[in-house]
Amino acid sequence: MRRTVACVLLVCVSAFAAQTRPDARVFRGEKLDAVAMPIGGIGTGTVWLAGDGRLSVWQVFNNSDERPLPDTFMAVRVGGEKGALRVLQRGDGWGLPGFADVSCAGEYPFLTIGYKDPALPIAVELEGFNPMIPTSTKDSSLPCAIFRLTATNLGKEPVDASFLFSLLNPIGYAGGANLTGRRFAGFGGNRNTFQALPEGGVMTLALPNMESPRVDKSFSLAVLNRGDRALATCAGVSLVPFARDAATNADALWLEGLTGGEPPHIWQSFAAAARDGGTVLISGAELSFFKLLASLRAGARPAFEYAVFEDFERGSYEGWTIEGEAFGAAPHTGTSPSQQQVSGFAGKRLVNTFVPNDVPQGRATSKPFKISTRFIGFLVGGGSHAGKTCINLCVGGAVVRTRTGRDNERLEPAEWDVSDLAGKEATLQIVDAASGPWGHINIDQIIFSDAPPTAILAPAAGLADAAALVDARIFESSAVTVDAAVEFPGKPGLGAWKVGDATAVTASDTFSFNLLLEHQGTPLIVTGPLGRGQLIVALAGNLPAAWGLALLAESRGGAYTHGEGIAADSRLRGDCALAALGGKPSACARWTDAGVLMKDFGDDGLLSGPADSGESPAGETWNGALAAAFTLKGGERGTASFVLTWHFPNVERFGHRGNRYAGWFADAADANAYVRKNLERLVADTRLYHDTMYATNLPYLAVDAITSQTVILRGPTCWWALKHKSTGSDYFAGFEGCYGCCPLNCTHVWNYAQSHARLFPEIGRNLRWYDFMHYLRQDGETQHRQHTPHGAFIDGHCAVIAGAYREYLMSPDRSFLRTIYPGVRMAIEWLIERIDADEDGVNGGEQWNTYDVATNGAHTFLGSQYLSALAAGEAMARVMDDPGSAARWRKIREAGSAAQDERLWNGEYWIQIPDPRPARDYNTGCHSDQLLGQWWSHMLGNGYLYPPERVTTALRSIFKHNFKTSFEGFRQSPRRYVLDDDSGLVMCTWPKGGRPNPFILYADEVWTGIEYEVAGLMIYEGLIDEGLAIVKAARDRYDGRIREGLNSGPGGNPFNELECGKFYARAMSSWSILLASQGFIYEGPVGRLGFKPRWKPEDHASFFCCAEGWGLFTQTCAEGRQTETIECRWGTIPLRELVFAAPATAKTPRLTLNGSSLGHDGSRAGDEMRLRLREVTLKKGDKLIVEIPY
Repeated sequence: MRRTVACVLLVCVSAFAAQTRPDARVFRGEKLDAVAMPIGGIGTGTVWLAGDGRLSVWQVFNNSDERPLPDTFMAVRVGGEKGALRVLQRGDGWGLPGFADVSCAGEYPFLTIGYKDPALPIAVELEGFNPMIPTSTKDSSLPCAIFRLTATNLGKEPVDASFLFSLLNPIGYAGGANLTGRRFAGFGGNRNTFQALPEGGVMTLALPNMESPRVDKSFSLAVLNRGDRALATCAGVSLVPFARDAATNADALWLEGLTGGEPPHIWQSFAAAARDGGTVLISGAELSFFKLLASLRAGARPAFEYAVFEDFERGSYEGWTIEGEAFGAAPHTGTSPSQQQVSGFAGKRLVNTFVPNDVPQGRATSKPFKISTRFIGFLVGGGSHAGKTCINLCVGGAVVRTRTGRDNERLEPAEWDVSDLAGKEATLQIVDAASGPWGHINIDQIIFSDAPPTAILAPAAGLADAAALVDARIFESSAVTVDAAVEFPGKPGLGAWKVGDATAVTASDTFSFNLLLEHQGTPLIVTGPLGRGQLIVALAGNLPAAWGLALLAESRGGAYTHGEGIAADSRLRGDCALAALGGKPSACARWTDAGVLMKDFGDDGLLSGPADSGESPAGETWNGALAAAFTLKGGERGTASFVLTWHFPNVERFGHRGNRYAGWFADAADANAYVRKNLERLVADTRLYHDTMYATNLPYLAVDAITSQTVILRGPTCWWALKHKSTGSDYFAGFEGCYGCCPLNCTHVWNYAQSHARLFPEIGRNLRWYDFMHYLRQDGETQHRQHTPHGAFIDGHCAVIAGAYREYLMSPDRSFLRTIYPGVRMAIEWLIERIDADEDGVNGGEQWNTYDVATNGAHTFLGSQYLSALAAGEAMARVMDDPGSAARWRKIREAGSAAQDERLWNGEYWIQIPDPRPARDYNTGCHSDQLLGQWWSHMLGNGYLYPPERVTTALRSIFKHNFKTSFEGFRQSPRRYVLDDDSGLVMCTWPKGGRPNPFILYADEVWTGIEYEVAGLMIYEGLIDEGLAIVKAARDRYDGRIREGLNSGPGGNPFNELECGKFYARAMSSWSILLASQGFIYEGPVGRLGFKPRWKPEDHASFFCCAEGWGLFTQTCAEGRQTETIECRWGTIPLRELVFAAPATAKTPRLTLNGSSLGHDGSRAGDEMRLRLREVTLKKGDKLIVEIPY
């Protein structure tokens, strides 16, 4: 029988409960160093507010790099005629001193920073946030950041105070480059305009609408050392990034400023262009580059004589005998879905036996050959399993040489000295006899040579290969100066090329280049053949982008039309707006010198710059600034709100286009107007959410864990597309963690996340709709990722079924469940057939899971998830009037609950019994995730899956064996997320021995997402101290200090919990701490709401959220009376039934709504009281009180 906690039945004795509520978590000193809170809405992009007030990261341009914007800051002026100026940060900046005394408190969605200086008569507070209003998805998805600056007069005499916000106009910049000032190739034509408003003023930062450049024959282009706006905005030109450590496949390359010291993948791309008929444009190369290539061509090349035995570029395995499935139908083109980035291979293809999921095995055997050179060389990567992931040299049927990978996807040169085998007949074998992590081999570029092959395959060889493609005599060169501005032949509209320093070259008898442009006898642009392609060399730097595009277009058989604007569909198209509200506004739409700006601001706290900046010159932008001034009486406070909005609508991610907010707002000014019009409401409702959440009496660090990780939903991990590539509807998507690790809507990681669906049910339903209505396979198998076709991971498959029931519970009616239920039913039947064909309720066979391995046999880690999915399916079947399915799934579940418990319980915890063929198992281990499904079942109100007393015993065992107060001497492998003096919960230990080899991956790591899950379940079971000790350990590791040496780090930012990436989605399991603490019960479509607090049931207060409204719940027990108060603070909450835990002696309760009696019918079942109401809908401000005498 499920245990419940009423205040007179069980009061959990806890050291935490004895504490008075601590003050807010305040960061100062070194604990300020790592603090940075992303500010933005759901899927909008963010601006990061650092703990000292710097705007440290800008990710509003659909970018993911972490860079600031130059000349963007906030400042304050205090005083009269000789006012004091300070920049709002630690340390000096823009010619101003900063503050030495800075502290901040982060209570998401607010970051509040305090500034003190004994020399100033005011205290300054900066509050940054984006509106966050649970269940109001649009108003929590606004592309904005709001900064409220407040000055408090600390004295008795009046004082003048003024705030300034400076912002660089970033239009034409899309991230990825390190801006150091106003000059950048993508800038030009930038314009800032200020408009006075009754409530303040707003500045728009934009570009005028002008014709964009275009080519009439499309081509793809990879660019080195050029950041010109025309390249990014030219219609018909698709920019592709250079691949990391491999050849880039593009129609054309533009290589600027070559020195000869470029990484090898540049030269691999050069060679690929020659082979594939591409165009290479070289401009502004250093003289050293020409001389190095001439030297390589003339002298070093003979040492590199070799024969290519196999490069796998034919697109088939001709000449090889293939066994098994691991090699696929043809050589691979790079990286498989779910695989880490493969790099270091030559050309376009290689052997990569990861196909499709690191499970299949096989062997490739070459045709026989006679060994006639001293060396055999090759590129090798992949797994390090001796004899299982390797390349072998076989003579007479015996392996005489072998080489494995190094558990790295980067292919590296390797060689065998085979001089002792000269004249013998041999074959090569490429072997994949392993499955699971690093169960694959990568091979490419097998060569025979008498020189050491590593010298041929190493990076320098790429440059030598490039030199061989062009006649050496062209590189007999010298430096000259051409002091001239020349026009493009026949196209003066492209602008003049100011040449300057150039390289003089001469033709040779063996190579005849075409002279495209010269000046007074000095060639400036020459062209000639490059293998099957074309080489164009601009023999000086500063080649205008329009010239380069015209040359490339003509080389591809097309034409270029010049334009100065940004195309309407360009990724660079967008704008920003900044409003100042409160105080006396003033503006400077154009500033270029910080000293001049600060003198102007310092004179009287007002700005006297122009209201219209005009258009900036090419390659430059303007800075703009707004100010708000106050005169404060003694003790008076003045607040200025700076509202920043952005609008960058054009982005494509995995084929999904646009940003959701672009469907609501035409531009940044439109978004800004919406925020300004609704600012009072948005601020009030966001603060109401904050105040309601922090009205709880849960320990502060528990609330901190619950709230801080909701930033993940509104940070760089998630995005919200306007149009799914197939459905055309909006599509919410999240990585596992940023950046891009790993796509997309990964079911086995988002399995743990709860915050998003509990606060914004619309987001949860969007995820489930795509799981069951679009990505579900015909046989009912889900896909564990959605960026490319994938199969199911068992834990993720169970999670989307359980999640479907959660999304139903958090809905106002049954319509959503009615839509997805056919898919849910198919998914449950697929699951039964896949892991439980005999329907005994015990999982078996190969089961891929979130530990990136297949674990097989019977175990409660996935077995409990299986039972939880069956329980959720049974509940949904009852709702959908499907009694046959409900009965069938209940029968399997009940059988499984008994059988799993009987077979797997070892007296202390549940273990694993693997199948005869081992996988990545944990056998006798005590796994922290062994009750994952029980956690889900409690949150969904579906009761116990195993005997309650054993659940508690297993949790105590997990705490005893897996929770560590120090990691000194403990080897965290393969990744490290905690320091040696930290505390944390490891994944799995083997207190009774029996650790298998290989064992389940990541067993020796610490993840906060698992810690919060286990802590939540412990709280459900009344293990309050243990659960909160784990929570405290996790949050103590994110205390604002920078922590180096951690994977995905550095760590320490309280808003950024690390796993395989930053802002890792699994950490949204922290919401379960709240659900467990309050014993939340809710079923929106039937109007059922209830609470069975585990945390301080005698005096409990906590935030709760329903389908369309939220509020504060309190429970007190005093003087023979248990009192429940449900206060609706926002939205509406329809109610038909209330559920509470109450003592057996409880008498008839009394219900009132806003002081008036409320009729009801009651029933009891053990220690649970159910009160049925005539339907009543709570509205904001309503208070329903239930008094239960006992």
